[in-house]
Amino acid sequence: MQMNEAAKLRVKWGNKPCSHPNIDKEFYEGSPTGDYVCTQCGEVGHGKHWASKQSKD
Repeated sequence: MQMNEAAKLRVKWGNKPCSHPNIDKEFYEGSPTGDYVCTQCGEVGHGKHWASKQSKD
């Protein structure tokens, strides 16, 4: 998912809770950033498993 698409998704999603069911690589102008994005809410995290680590906290 492109960085700008994720930003738009975050605005649209708002502050609702999300379980981050689907994670995708984040890209900036076609180049991978090394981060991953939740395709449902747009939240960004580092590493493929950030969402599962976050839910354990």
